[in-house]
Amino acid sequence: MNRESSPRSADRQVAERGTRLWDGWLRLFHWSLTGAVAVCLYTGLFGGFEAMDWHQWGGYTVLTLVLFRLAWGLLGPETARFGDFLQGPSAVAAYLNALRSGTAPQRRGHNPLGGWAVLLILGVLGAQAVSGLFTTDDLFVEGPLYELASEAVARLANQLHGLGPWTVGGVVGLHLLALLAHRFALGERLVGAMFTGRRPEKTGEDVQGRPLLGALLLGLAGLAVWALITQLP
Repeated sequence: MNRESSPRSADRQVAERGTRLWDGWLRLFHWSLTGAVAVCLYTGLFGGFEAMDWHQWGGYTVLTLVLFRLAWGLLGPETARFGDFLQGPSAVAAYLNALRSGTAPQRRGHNPLGGWAVLLILGVLGAQAVSGLFTTDDLFVEGPLYELASEAVARLANQLHGLGPWTVGGVVGLHLLALLAHRFALGERLVGAMFTGRRPEKTGEDVQGRPLLGALLLGLAGLAVWALITQLP
């Protein structure tokens, strides 16, 4: 009796735990980026001059993480790859039509609309971090590459970076709205899944992590940013 029920009990536990769709490096990236963006927004809006060191280091962290995510989108596990979730306009339109009719299929990873949202977030945060390298407040603080920029480039960088509360705040707000829509309209608990990596409503094989490759790519991204801010000037 116990021997017969044991496999069924194990299967039930696996089903309740859910399928692992997000690898550890992707989850570390997500929450590290969340923290770094929060530091940058707070120090940029409320920190004052004495918080600018934290603001700059937060920006370097964002840039490192964006570079890592771009590499992970090419070399990481299936659900982390851009090729898995970036689809053309027709696929996005079909998904939106399916959403309106209530027949949108649930995907293992990002849906066609969410895939482009990922790229938008990476683009906005990357542009904000890069523009910060060339900015100055004309008083005490300047980016590490400010001296390399022409007056026109520095002026453009200052303008772009000054839009950060709107651009970064905008994509963060859209992301939060999307999470609410997934939770209450589609019944998908994405926040919990980004902690555990698992989604109970999904079936199939767990994605395989690549711990050594992730460590190597994150190290290379950090090295690239370090070289950029210390060796290039």
